[in-house]
Amino acid sequence: MTINHLLTLAKELGRRPTEKEIGQLMQEITKGHKKLNARSKENKILASSMAVQRNKDEANKHRRQDVIQGTPRVRMINKMLKYKLTQYQIADVLELQLSTIQKDILKHRLPRKQVVPIPTKSDRRQI
Repeated sequence: MTINHLLTLAKELGRRPTEKEIGQLMQEITKGHKKLNARSKENKILASSMAVQRNKDEANKHRRQDVIQGTPRVRMINKMLKYKLTQYQIADVLELQLSTIQKDILKHRLPRKQVVPIPTKSDRRQI
């Protein structure tokens, strides 16, 4: 048997309940609910881990280099981002999956000021 909490609240108050009162009632009902409490705990953990990551990024900002070494694909993505192309447009031009483009952007934290080519073995011998 299901209970219509709105009707019981309306009978208690003797009038139609406001949104605030309905919200308070819903909070009281969900307090003892195990699954909902577990979900809220997961959300708190997720939110805190995202905040921690943001703080790490902010703290390490001074260490981030403007110039990095990258593959030809990463260099091309960086150039395209400088021309204000969207990730969808870049994926279409390079004929790659969107997820591949997104992974490269996140991995190398693009756009950067400059992405230089990775030296090949022949380049290393000359040095």
